[in-house]
Amino acid sequence: MTEAAQSATGQLPAQPPRGAPSLRLRLLALVALLVVALIGLGGLAVWQAHGESRRQAGDRLLAAARAMAHRIDLEFARAEALLTGFSAQPGLAEGDAEAFLAAAARLGPLLDPLADGRVLAMARLDEGQLANTAMGILPTATPIPPALAEALARGGTAISNQYRGTLTGRPTVAVAIPLPAAPGQPRLAIGLSLPGEAVAPALGDAPPPQGAVAGLMDRQGIIVARSRDPAAAIGQPAVPALVAAMAQAPEGVVEGIANRDGEVSVIAFARAPVSGYGAAVAQPEAVFEAGLREALARLLLSALPVALTGLLLAMLLALRLRRALGALSGAPEAPPLAEVQDLARALAAADAARTATEAALRERTAWLEQAQRAAAVGTWRRDFATGELRWSDAMFRLYGLDPETQGPPTLALWRSHLLPEDRAAGIAALETAKRTGRHEAEVRIRRADGAIRWIRASGAVEYAPDGTPSHMVGASHDVTEQRLLAQERDARFAEKDLLVQEMHHRVKNSLQLVQGLLLLQARGAADPALAEKLREAAGRIVSIAAVHRRLYEGAPGVAQEVAEHLGALVEDLARSIGSSGRAIDLVAEPGMRLPADRMAALGLLVTELVTNALKHGAGRITVRFQPGPAGAVLEVADEGPGFAPDFDPTLSRGLGMRVALAMTRQLRGALAVTPGPGGCVTVRLPAVPEEPPGNVQKLG
Repeated sequence: MTEAAQSATGQLPAQPPRGAPSLRLRLLALVALLVVALIGLGGLAVWQAHGESRRQAGDRLLAAARAMAHRIDLEFARAEALLTGFSAQPGLAEGDAEAFLAAAARLGPLLDPLADGRVLAMARLDEGQLANTAMGILPTATPIPPALAEALARGGTAISNQYRGTLTGRPTVAVAIPLPAAPGQPRLAIGLSLPGEAVAPALGDAPPPQGAVAGLMDRQGIIVARSRDPAAAIGQPAVPALVAAMAQAPEGVVEGIANRDGEVSVIAFARAPVSGYGAAVAQPEAVFEAGLREALARLLLSALPVALTGLLLAMLLALRLRRALGALSGAPEAPPLAEVQDLARALAAADAARTATEAALRERTAWLEQAQRAAAVGTWRRDFATGELRWSDAMFRLYGLDPETQGPPTLALWRSHLLPEDRAAGIAALETAKRTGRHEAEVRIRRADGAIRWIRASGAVEYAPDGTPSHMVGASHDVTEQRLLAQERDARFAEKDLLVQEMHHRVKNSLQLVQGLLLLQARGAADPALAEKLREAAGRIVSIAAVHRRLYEGAPGVAQEVAEHLGALVEDLARSIGSSGRAIDLVAEPGMRLPADRMAALGLLVTELVTNALKHGAGRITVRFQPGPAGAVLEVADEGPGFAPDFDPTLSRGLGMRVALAMTRQLRGALAVTPGPGGCVTVRLPAVPEEPPGNVQKLG
């Protein structure tokens, strides 16, 4: 029946049952179903990518643990090499404790117990410790550290587990080697104790990954070094689950284990092949879960525009159908749907946010490129497997190349820009980086415009899970200006040294001229007393000239050896002043040095005291310069009648004694005389408070 017939008969068209879904709702439901399906597929892909990311992160942690295990073995190898070289010192094979301490003192600050707690010890199988660098010679039997005991028992190199130091009580590990012993003599061994501060460098200089904690353990699972809160962790047992895993395999990655800080973590471990020590790097699970949550959030944000677009299309399609049906039925056009307008506004806002994000990313990229160009720094990446080489735009510009027109960079292109004399060193540095993990090189290049520049390159090697080098990432920096400044600085230093030498030469000539004038005046003086005074003054000029010549005939401004200088000065005194056959002996401890200004005062002081002994004393003259309790002690003695009991040097009217007192004050010392036969003058000199630049004692 037609609609007209239905109207004629008074019947109305059938209406859809109340509560049935409309066409618009059906379309929206279909779009929602498709969006949910797409989100589900994206979530599956994200989960799979997260699993691969966890595996790669575990491989990186394992590579870091392997590197730490290698470094701890390297630290022990260095200690063994030090002990092996030290064992060749004379007197050690006989168990001479004094010879042991003297040889250890010559090693300088390397074994200073105040530096990082290192202690060198010597022990005998039947007597315990004989001596160590912390306590000196031990008068009574002292327990032998585990490493020394093992070396004595095995007759070979021994590396101990961590133990409480027998003298310091601090957590310590030790390396020991046996000494060759004479037949029938008890075994001897020397060992080097390393506290936690000395083992900590094996953790590495590079910061661990985000939130990660690095640690080293001995063969029993006791922590010997840790990057976080070491004071509370060193000497404590590692997590039992980790110790159990390390007992089953030499290396690996375990998950879901709580570390010492209570954080559930992924832990990679590796055992050092030589020492058997363990290295572990733990990264909290929260770091991995944060990456997963971030990826899911990005998925939802990326799916939101798709969902909104689908909903908008569904709304528009429903509107078009509604208008078409309205046109067929003759009904007036329906007003626009408010939902469609809201969706349009939301889509516009999402598009504006995406555009702003892309603009910010482009701005940051341009800013980074500008910063690299301003700092003359370029970045690069080399893939060892494929040989592919990547350069940033700034890297091309370092070599005078246009990144827009220049083709892909290659090793051949890089080698072609190296100067021939630097090419072998640059290539060797790349090969060395594969073994060491670090690339450091400084070479000269010839840019495309012909300019020669100095380039310093630094990089780090990333390793594959099997331990082979995978790729290297680094940066290159133009250091030509620094090189030129260094050359200019060296030239100025050389010019200054030349001027100083010229000045000293002129001073020497002036002193010789003054001496000649004084002697000339002495020969023409009618008064014998005046002539004697003039000759005495000429003699002092000779002494000053000798001191000056000895001080400045070497490198200017460099501290000089006291024993060597005094020996030459005594020889000059014997020749220039005239000792009438009297012997002058020098006893000076080698190894002490003085700066030039204080050496001059000391030389004049010795000259005046020896001259006084030659004039007023008798017999053999002895000059002693040795270390004292708080500095050094200078003694000048002869075999003459000596000083009167009531002699006070501060009240003396003699010029020589006044000069000696003046030089003593300049050296901030104290002068005293010993009355009675065999006159002796003693001068006590204080020590220098600052630290000397080397292993040689410095006084004055």
